[in-house]
Amino acid sequence: MNQPKPTVTSRDVAQLAGVSQSTVSRVFVPGSSVSEKTKKKVFDAANALNYRPNAFARSLTTNESKMIGLVFPDADYPIHMKTLQLISSELQHLGYAAVLIPWSVDNQDNYTIPNIFQYRVDGVIAASATFNKSLYEECEKFNIPIVQFARVVEGTKSSYAISDNYAAGQQAAQFFYSRGAKSAIYLTGEVPTFTNGERQLGFIEEFADLTSNKPTVIEASYDYDDSLDAIRALFEQGDVPDAIFCATDNLALAVMDIARFEYHMSIPEQLQIVGFDDIPQANWVSYQLTTFRQNFKRLARESVKIITEQIQSGAGNTTKLMVPVQFIERKSTKPSP
Repeated sequence: MNQPKPTVTSRDVAQLAGVSQSTVSRVFVPGSSVSEKTKKKVFDAANALNYRPNAFARSLTTNESKMIGLVFPDADYPIHMKTLQLISSELQHLGYAAVLIPWSVDNQDNYTIPNIFQYRVDGVIAASATFNKSLYEECEKFNIPIVQFARVVEGTKSSYAISDNYAAGQQAAQFFYSRGAKSAIYLTGEVPTFTNGERQLGFIEEFADLTSNKPTVIEASYDYDDSLDAIRALFEQGDVPDAIFCATDNLALAVMDIARFEYHMSIPEQLQIVGFDDIPQANWVSYQLTTFRQNFKRLARESVKIITEQIQSGAGNTTKLMVPVQFIERKSTKPSP
């Protein structure tokens, strides 16, 4: 019978590297003060002995897991997976690991999260406004910092890093006006959110000021397939506007498909369309959608900066950050006159 191999400890690594055991421990703590020469000696010895530090045991000693929980909506929407990668990369640079925390929908259509405390995370980054407030209340109860990414759940005390949605709505209205639009619709999804509400408000107020015509708000679904019936109903009414500003690119692509293939409308000559998010499909040849691009790289960097600073300081300060968006003009809107 094969005998189990003896466990390699930090003491064995220290002996081979010719350093103290405490030096070995410091080498495997991100950000600790150890010379590059010493680090190399320790890493070489660890590799030779096939030593792996016990992160869980270290977390029990330091009371830090160096793990950040990420609570995100499903990854079907094209930008969500990229965003997860950006946040994970930013965390890794600072010595933290990302843990994706699952969520589900209960019988009352509430988005529920497992008990956060069982994950032993040092902090949480949440990227959906559809969760109920229990997530934030639990984090507050256990003194776990939480940062909202590109979303805001009203009534919570947590920090957030979001895009400047009100300014984006204003810019869309100004652009449509400069392209001759006299009537407009804001097409939104079925779930009310603070960020979408700000974008809608900015668009409606600015367009009404410029044209004296208040845009109509039409509610569909954020899902492409589920939105089609509501969009068809809009066209069947026969009172199609000059321009439609869509809460997401998914909605904008659905509008373009229905308008062109079922109602044989010419875009942008008969109908101008602007989306929001700049998903990869927006730049496809068949769409060439004018849209807004959120600066997810900066949002990821700022969210990670906020959460790690709160973890390290232990302070409960609330940070509220808005990041400008970039307008991407393509062929779903009229060119400059």
